[in-house]
Amino acid sequence: MQGIFVRASEFARQFGHLSQAGRTVFVTHHGRETHALLPIANYHEFIATAKSDDHDSLFSNQELADWLPLLLVVVDEGRNIIMANRTAHAMARKAEGALPGRGLFEAFPALRETMFESYCNRTERSGEPCSFELPGLFGSDTWHRMETFRTHQGVVMLARDITDDVKAYRLADTKKALIEAILAHGGIGYIWFNVRGRIEEVDAAMSDLLQLPRERLSNVSVVDLVPVGQRVMLREAIENVLSHGGTQRFETEFLRNDGTTVPAVGAIKDLRGVYGSEGAVMVVTRK
Repeated sequence: MQGIFVRASEFARQFGHLSQAGRTVFVTHHGRETHALLPIANYHEFIATAKSDDHDSLFSNQELADWLPLLLVVVDEGRNIIMANRTAHAMARKAEGALPGRGLFEAFPALRETMFESYCNRTERSGEPCSFELPGLFGSDTWHRMETFRTHQGVVMLARDITDDVKAYRLADTKKALIEAILAHGGIGYIWFNVRGRIEEVDAAMSDLLQLPRERLSNVSVVDLVPVGQRVMLREAIENVLSHGGTQRFETEFLRNDGTTVPAVGAIKDLRGVYGSEGAVMVVTRK
């Protein structure tokens, strides 16, 4: 059913008739529509539909948030939780739906008196998104990358567990420092060999001990560096580490290029990469 159009100058005079028409009345001014008069039933239907659309939109936002593998929490100016996704509930060890309405620091006490408060205040005050790393949020040995954003509802907090990444970087730094210390020491030799037990790399100290240049040792079997009578023992130690991981200590003698032998103490540690074993490292000192 089409609406009725009436000029603004005629609207007051015709209001009684128009209000009984049961149709939408469009008021025009200089040929442009400026207002619309709805029957009360149509108005109530419009309001109900608008509320339903708002509800569906909020539900969709919550559903989308629940799909995220990140902690997502929205807080108001009083730091009360407005919305939290499933990951947030799981990390806080709370039943689903238990977080909204609670204070942020009540739900996540580890956030108190941390850099989070200053970053959250900055985001709320200036609208500047912030990103930072926070230790101990869910345990003393955990790290999370936190991000804060401002919305019309308050501040959105995102958190992602980066514990494994932090440990990997720290472990990498430790290994690098250890290797540099071994090289500086000069009396500790190391051999890196692959899963077939063949040498990939040796350091200068090991090259000096064997009286062989480093390039001559490339792709040589490690067990060929010891006397025949001790090769079974060394081979078993190497195979045990490559097969089962861990660390194996041993004592043996190494053959030098001049035919003499050098008593030594060594240890073997496996190298594990993303796709499995990448060989092992042998550290050697004179006995």
